Amino acid sequence: MLKDILRLLVALSLLAPVSSFGRQSAPQASDDAATAELIGRAAARTREYTARFKDLTAEETQRVEEFGDKGLKRRREVVSDLIIYESQQDGSTIEYRNVRLVDGKEVAGRDRRVEQLFGRLAKADSRKKELERIRKESWRYDLNYRVHNLTILQGLPLDEKARPSFRFTVNGGGRIDGHDVIEVRYEQVSPIPEQKVELSLPAKLKGAELLYRGRLWLDRETARLRREEREWVLKHASFAAPLTYMKFEFSYADSRFDILTPTRIIFSTYDRGRDLPGGGAELLLGGRAVFEYGRFSRFNVDAPDPRLDEPGKR
Repeated sequence: MLKDILRLLVALSLLAPVSSFGRQSAPQASDDAATAELIGRAAARTREYTARFKDLTAEETQRVEEFGDKGLKRRREVVSDLIIYESQQDGSTIEYRNVRLVDGKEVAGRDRRVEQLFGRLAKADSRKKELERIRKESWRYDLNYRVHNLTILQGLPLDEKARPSFRFTVNGGGRIDGHDVIEVRYEQVSPIPEQKVELSLPAKLKGAELLYRGRLWLDRETARLRREEREWVLKHASFAAPLTYMKFEFSYADSRFDILTPTRIIFSTYDRGRDLPGGGAELLLGGRAVFEYGRFSRFNVDAPDPRLDEPGKR
């Protein structure tokens, strides 16, 4: 039976930067020169995003819902100051959440906790210790579904080293927030180096592949990513179509930092399974987290106290 026994153990960490993928000798995924040129431009824009999306902060509202056989089981709303923290060890970035409200109730003593956390970070002698301390503090009020660094990891299929593992197809155009965009579909066609995924699956799904597919909406003028829909799907020879296991939806908008910054991210996981008549199966929605962001500002972590830049400064 699929029900209650479908589990995914993902060794690919959402905490790792996009640039962590290794090299492989596979050819460029798209044979079309114009498409390849567009994807190359978009990849350059995501590198700019990674370089500039540091020491920023914004109000984040996270709404999490968990579902069972009888529908919604529980929900939680968490309002935080999201801070893109740059490691003092190696310059890598991680999301830190200074939680202010949980289901409308103010979190007591949070200013003191911030002071204590940054004191511990200043004393950390390794990146691992930095990350552990930030994760522990950021996840205090999370439910069962924990996702991290989704604001940092932009455009996974556009990464230079991962890109050969994908096929890209231009699928038309449109408009988003008054900007002309080009829609590009992508699908994974070969393994991504250094991505290690272990699946613990029922017999019916043994041998299934876990692959990415999705769509990019690129600004027609700048090739910057304005929207992305990314799915992790289970592909199995016994099923007519892949089964969606996870889905990510990213929306970006103009900012004063010469990049597009996140406005909304949705993470959905379909980790509840059931058998269908005739030997089929389907995966059902188990949890969903919606993250919404206010205007980003620059955040300084200079000793002794972290602080925000004055309005208008970078």
